Amino acid sequence: MATDESPPKHRSAYSPHRHSHRSRADAQAHADDALHPHEQPISHPLVCQAAPELIITDDGVRALAVELRQTGSFAFDSEFIGELSYLPRLCLIQIASPSRVALIDPFAEVDLNPLWDLLRDPAVEKIVHAGQQDVEPLFRDGGIPPANLFDTQIAAGFAGYPYPLSLAKLVQTTVGARLKKGLTFTDWGRRPLSSQQLRYAADDVRYLPAVRKTLVDRLIHLGQLPHAIEESAALTNPQLYQFDPEANFMRLRGAGSLPPQGLAILKELTQWRQAEARRADVPPRSFLKDEILIDLARNPIKNLQQLSRVRGLPRPAEAEFGQNILDMTTAALALPADAQPAVFTREPPPEEKFQADALWAAAQCLCSGQGVDPNLATSRQEIGEVYRALLGSYPTTEFRVMKGWRRELLGQHLADLLAGKSQFSVRWPADGVRTTITPTA
Repeated sequence: MATDESPPKHRSAYSPHRHSHRSRADAQAHADDALHPHEQPISHPLVCQAAPELIITDDGVRALAVELRQTGSFAFDSEFIGELSYLPRLCLIQIASPSRVALIDPFAEVDLNPLWDLLRDPAVEKIVHAGQQDVEPLFRDGGIPPANLFDTQIAAGFAGYPYPLSLAKLVQTTVGARLKKGLTFTDWGRRPLSSQQLRYAADDVRYLPAVRKTLVDRLIHLGQLPHAIEESAALTNPQLYQFDPEANFMRLRGAGSLPPQGLAILKELTQWRQAEARRADVPPRSFLKDEILIDLARNPIKNLQQLSRVRGLPRPAEAEFGQNILDMTTAALALPADAQPAVFTREPPPEEKFQADALWAAAQCLCSGQGVDPNLATSRQEIGEVYRALLGSYPTTEFRVMKGWRRELLGQHLADLLAGKSQFSVRWPADGVRTTITPTA
């Protein structure tokens, strides 16, 4: 068995291509510093014009936290490397307000608690873009969720923009600034950071206060601001950041096609992989690929010799963990039928699938007519499941589209539509799609 002191022998082979790609991108960033002179940010009252300040002292972090608390709102982002360790390695924290852009270097071993306290403070608004991964370190450092988040990617999905929309496209569309590209895979763990890297990191937050203002004005006009705030607040749910052994194995591609015994095996293997990856300090998918777990679940091994035919299974892993894999497979196969994960394999008849697809089309119209991207509200698969539940008079309260703002904006309208209680019409005025919902006579 692997231990904290003796990680698996095959660990050094994890993600070599991605790591070398980061190294090349980082070298290029340093070499290109002289070729990319600093460009002045666009003129806007909410866009800080100053160069980013690098903070590497405890006093600097404390002073920044005091200033931001007084400001009442700031933009937040982070840079990290996630392919080399079990938990992403936090490399840089970016902060921006209309008057200041600051970059905090965690490698300087500064005390980040004043910043974490600020992120947890409901009286201070934090502006993020696709911010789930950026606030995840809060849960590692104490398990306390952030509060009062405003996610511009989520907000844009309520404001008539596609969801998900990249930061670069959103910034250009809303405030007219063009963000530099090309450093997505740079090595943020290398020191010193180049001036090009610092400018790139600063621009990830510099424009967010201005973007937020534009989006809020548009959301108020569309009547969608409460919904955008509600969905941004969902990012503070601790369950988003926890490994759920009862559900995680079903997220693997190919799990849906497995029989109950195969799912039982996959569940055991997924939980074991999570524990061993943590012990070895590598990402779970690097410890053993998803495809290997699916193969082991679809074609259960009966002895150690059969491991040699598992495609992609590293030989060192076979030697070190083969007995564990065999024991878990044997135990899962011995489970009684009522203890195995449930499988829902009902294939709807063609006419039912056609009608479910028609309901999905109606859902798209209802969302778009209210300025909301349908992909933010629901999915084609969920609408199909809701259709079959409504058709069979089964409860629908557990569906996501039947909760919160989604029910108000879409779910209840779909239920009323199928029940013959309402109808809707679609118009296409100059400012976009509009739907009108009316009760049936």
